[in-house]
Amino acid sequence: MTDTDQTRPFLLFTQDQCPQCETLKRMLALPLRGAFDDRIEVLHRQEQPDAFAQLAEAHALARTPALLHRPSGKLLLDTGSLGAVKAFLTQG
Repeated sequence: MTDTDQTRPFLLFTQDQCPQCETLKRMLALPLRGAFDDRIEVLHRQEQPDAFAQLAEAHALARTPALLHRPSGKLLLDTGSLGAVKAFLTQG
């Protein structure tokens, strides 16, 4: 496990021209006021194509945005609900 994995247990899969990705980013920044920023690593499809492809394949990811909880391997695809996102990000 790398230092990043230990300090940032969550991974956000995102990409360009993705309205749902922008909605999730705004949700994390505004209603949640950046409270989880130090726990989330952002993996951007166009900026890190190899890492994105490798992890997306490993977790059978077919769409963005998605949040991955690294310790458990759980993937949250329903990122449109503030309650669901907050609950996911507060898990141990």
